[in-house]
Amino acid sequence: MNAAVSSAFKKVSWSRVTAVALLAIYAALSWNASLHKGPSFDEGEELAVGYNIWVNHDFRMEGANGDLMKRWATLPFLITHPRPNPTDNDYWRGAKAYRFGYEFLYENGNTPGWLLAQGRAMAILIGVATGVLVYLCASDLMGALGGIFALCLFTFSPNMLAFGGIVSTDMSVCLTMLGATWCIWRLLHKVTWGRLAASVVFLGLLGLAKTSVLAIFPIAAILVGVKLISGRPLEWQLGRTRTITSPKLQVGIFAGLVLVHAVVSWTMLWAHYDFRFHASPLPNDPAITFRVPKVTDPIDPAVATLMSWANDTHFLPEGYLEGMRALLTSNERRQAFMNGQWRIGGWTMFFPYTIWAKTSPALLLLAVVGFAGWFLARHPKILSAQHPLRISVPSFYEGIPYFIMLVVFLAVAMSQDVNIGHRHILPIYTVLYILSGGVMALLWKLGKKATRIMTAITLLWFIGESAWMYPDYLAYFSPLVGGPARGYTHLVDSSLDWGMNLPRVKTWLDENNPDNREQVFLAYFGTGSPDYYGIKANRLPSYPDWRPYDAYAYSPGLYIFSATLYESVYTQTFGPWNSEYEQRYQFCLREMQTYEEAQKDPAAHAQLLQLHPQNYWDNEYGSFEKLRFGRLCAWLRHHRPTPDANIGYSIVVFHLQQAELQLALFGPPPEINDDPL
Repeated sequence: MNAAVSSAFKKVSWSRVTAVALLAIYAALSWNASLHKGPSFDEGEELAVGYNIWVNHDFRMEGANGDLMKRWATLPFLITHPRPNPTDNDYWRGAKAYRFGYEFLYENGNTPGWLLAQGRAMAILIGVATGVLVYLCASDLMGALGGIFALCLFTFSPNMLAFGGIVSTDMSVCLTMLGATWCIWRLLHKVTWGRLAASVVFLGLLGLAKTSVLAIFPIAAILVGVKLISGRPLEWQLGRTRTITSPKLQVGIFAGLVLVHAVVSWTMLWAHYDFRFHASPLPNDPAITFRVPKVTDPIDPAVATLMSWANDTHFLPEGYLEGMRALLTSNERRQAFMNGQWRIGGWTMFFPYTIWAKTSPALLLLAVVGFAGWFLARHPKILSAQHPLRISVPSFYEGIPYFIMLVVFLAVAMSQDVNIGHRHILPIYTVLYILSGGVMALLWKLGKKATRIMTAITLLWFIGESAWMYPDYLAYFSPLVGGPARGYTHLVDSSLDWGMNLPRVKTWLDENNPDNREQVFLAYFGTGSPDYYGIKANRLPSYPDWRPYDAYAYSPGLYIFSATLYESVYTQTFGPWNSEYEQRYQFCLREMQTYEEAQKDPAAHAQLLQLHPQNYWDNEYGSFEKLRFGRLCAWLRHHRPTPDANIGYSIVVFHLQQAELQLALFGPPPEINDDPL
């Protein structure tokens, strides 16, 4: 082995060993962080529905969330055989997926922690595969060093660590979207059996990952257009190797490749649905239904016509079509919160704001400085004619698939009204790591001491922020917006608070309220079980509200609120306190006082029931307690803006005395804001 070959072998070996070590660190960090967390909002549903698909071949539930992760995460269940949910109750027959998931975790005789551990182990493998893809893409663009830097950013990214240890569709979309984009771009330049197989598989898996990933179509179309405009030749290596320079012939080949991809993806989709049109395992039983939403948004007439055709001709499976319908009809009326503001349907600038709020300044700095450095490196005369560069600098053409994926995916997300979580643009971060890692390698290769020191400091800054956030990666917020301690004033829901911190609440109570010295009041956003974790509390209005019915008065004690509910999202009093809420609250308050007085006198109580039956008073109490909770949250936001504790940066705690409760519930309204949402 000559010296040059030996040196190259050592470099490749070093980069691969480093990559494996980084991937192992990523897996260990994600796994250990997950051990501190209860189920996220979607995990019970993902696990129960996935197992239901395997066991009952039932495709009715939550098709809008995609089935790839559901199938993948529940593969271990085919070996461990947890007890499946019964199919004789309304949860299964009515396709109530989230209640079905709660039943699977907590009411069916299974061990929740063991179910989560199996699913999360499989989810981490998806995260590791995404890391491998980031490394390969960055290495292809900027060499092995670029791959290592990009993988470092991926490994220590709070966003990737948060979703790497959660059973959710988001990491599977990251993997398949990046894989499909990269493979399509490579295939457009050289057609080999390996590249063709990789491209069709990634595209097929992308179709199963989530029904909202249609962004791949404009991405692919733009890639084809750029390739044709560039005039570059196409290498054909299926059979006899040829170099094709004719644009017309390339167009014909690309059309054929589109057809191959469409047929394979269509076949993979049908294979997932057992090559069966009907979603229900018993299509002749009318009691086995899809979930019917309470409120639906209109679908564009052209899209509705196309879906009706696909349904009537059985071109696509019923379960897939219903998943698309659910996605299209549930967007515009979603409640959204951003930077202390509320709105129905959200904002066009929601995702740019989440990027600003939830991206490390170190990564933003790398992106800006790095891209500037890339531009200068491509134009060395701008740097100095006396110091020509002696390194190979890739052209911007080689980075086109990443730029296009970033811009198009973000543009598609901004055009939608689903402003419930930063996670919906998670795939663009894989691109940022690839490009930023590549330019870090470029800066390093320049050989200047100052640029190397700056690169190292910025990378250490990025890693340090991640280490500081352990294990609360989901709650990462940039210091530019006040850091995680003030994150709940900027974003909620899955951008911060996905219901996973019940174990942390239990630990906090054991340390700060031993022997239940004080009353505890809990408002919980999530699908976990406070009872399972041994949390003894009066249950305040929650989401979803699966509490047992119980009437009680507020008293001094510890008030523990999920941040999403504290900010009055997904509550009956959505948004700021307004005159309508106040009028309704005062009416219900008088009604409750009347009912309470009548309780002291049996004759008066009987007379009151003649005026209104008991179910009227029960309903009024239900409205009253939701309004009471909303008024308390509004009062606290105005008069106690800093909580006494912040558990996992997503659950706020207030220690309230009687005087404060008196002011909050019976004093002047905390605000009257009648601006339209």
